[in-house]
Order: sequence, then structure tokens, then C-alpha cells
Amino acid sequence: MTAPPPEAPPGPVTSWPACLIVNPRAGNLSAMDDPGPQLAATLRAAGFAVEDPDAGADLDTQWARAEGARIVFVAGGDGTLRDAAARLRGTGRYLAPLPGGTLNRLCTRLDLPNDPVAAAALYAAAAPGLIDTATANGEVFLYQLIIGRATRLMRFREMQRGGGAGGWWPLVQALLRALTRPFPRELWVRLGPAARQTGQAVIVTLPEPNRPTGLLLHVARPAGAVARLRQAWRWFRGKLGEDAEVSEREVARVAVHGRQDGVRMSLDGEMRLARTPVRVNLHKRALSVLVVPPQRPQDGERAAPPPGVPA
Repeated sequence: MTAPPPEAPPGPVTSWPACLIVNPRAGNLSAMDDPGPQLAATLRAAGFAVEDPDAGADLDTQWARAEGARIVFVAGGDGTLRDAAARLRGTGRYLAPLPGGTLNRLCTRLDLPNDPVAAAALYAAAAPGLIDTATANGEVFLYQLIIGRATRLMRFREMQRGGGAGGWWPLVQALLRALTRPFPRELWVRLGPAARQTGQAVIVTLPEPNRPTGLLLHVARPAGAVARLRQAWRWFRGKLGEDAEVSEREVARVAVHGRQDGVRMSLDGEMRLARTPVRVNLHKRALSVLVVPPQRPQDGERAAPPPGVPA
């Protein structure tokens, strides 16, 4: 649970003006039949006065019709939620994310299940909160920034999406070619007036909600192809900091420099070309969100199912 905003509107959150925005092309939502009406019906059952989103309306049109809403439920992948955070940060309006992508990093951090309908039902008992955001050259991200060659891993994930089992073989081939290709240490970050750290990839991760910590900075310095494969595997498992050829430290801000004027970066899985230096800043408690009660089992107990969801 995150800390409550200092000036939340009066009354229960279910009484606040709300709307629903849906990206039907997001990973998990694309497999559902008419996800908008399903999610809207679940939110109405939870007590929110939301209408079905307009079928076929693009995201900009949906946002234009959401101007009067104090709560904006947004169903989509990490990129859709990143865009929502950029629109809502500093406005006093509340983001209520619904998992619609393949990874759903922000939703996982906010203790939401991967099923968007089950997640919508949980908002019946939600409370207002605040979470941290970060920016890279002014662009908002909510989970992780990756700069350098490691962004190829994100491209390969997009290549495999929707390909089923048959999509894995070209993915593995491309990944092996990228990881075994020699390349120099082309990035560096300044750590002080006279100190800098060089590497082939820089990864910056936001702290978990309610953790009074800074950004987690990893600089990867693999010595060869085997080290790259090992680091890729540890990165997928969330244990990159355990690698001997990866430096780890906590920072409030960082500037990432490169040998070239531009670098490839990934913001919550979305690819960008950015000019160097890439300046990364942490913004504490910058985004108003709705937060559901903790759902993860504690002390060996089984978590109770959300309202309206069978046990």
C-alpha cells in the first residue's frame, strides 16, 4: 500500500467521477472479446459510475472524453500506463491501472492480479495513494529504463509476442547473434566529481512502492559472450545485481553518457532513440493512484479472492 495523498477528495472513492480507457490491442486484452464492456460492467458492480468505452475509439479520443473524471481506469500494457502517468502526473487526478499487457510491471507492484477483470473487481475496496515516478530526458517511466545493447532484449520480446511456440526459434537465433557479437564498452555514468563507471548497458529501476529508497542503478560490464548470456539470464530473473561483472548502487539522479550523440533506450518496454547525456531523475510521490488492499498471502495464509471472483 502507498501513502495517501495529503488532499484526497471527500467521500468514498466509488463516489468520485470516473471513466475507463482501454487499449484493446495490448497483449492480454487482444485475446479477450470486447474487453471494454466486460471491464466497465465489473467496475460498475464494484460501485463506480463508468460507461462502456466507445468501440473503435483511439486512445487520444478516449482521453479527450475523460477530462471530467477524477479517477481514470486505464487498461493496457506498460506503455499505455506510462502514457497515462505522463498525462495525469501533477493534475490531482488518480490513475487506476488495469493489467492488459504481457508483463504488467506496475500492476504487479501494486498487488493487482494479471487478470484485468479480477483486478477491476478489487477496486471496490481501493484507497487513494501516491507512488514514485522517474524521468529520462523528461519522459516519464514507472518501472525501468534500459540504455544500450540490452535494449535488444526488449526488441526480441516484441518479435516473439503472438508467435506462440514457433516464435521462439527465431527469437533465440537473433538473441544469440546479438549477445555473441563483440562491441566495446560505450556507455558511462558519472558517480562523482572525478569518478565514472563504464559499461555496455545501464539499467535504472524505480524503488518498490512505499520504499524510502532511490533509483537502483546497474551498470553491466560483461567480458565476453558467456558473461552476456549469464547477465541476460539473471536480468530476466530479477537478479542482475548478483553478477560479479555488474556494479550496483542507489542514486537519486544519474546522467548516462555515450560515445555517440544518440543511444537506444527502453522506457518500460517502449523503444526510444535519445540524445546523450540521458538525464534520469527520481520524483518521489509524484503520481496519484488508487491502491487495492494487499492480496498476497502473508504468514503462510491463502489470500482471499476479490469480490465477485470465485474462490
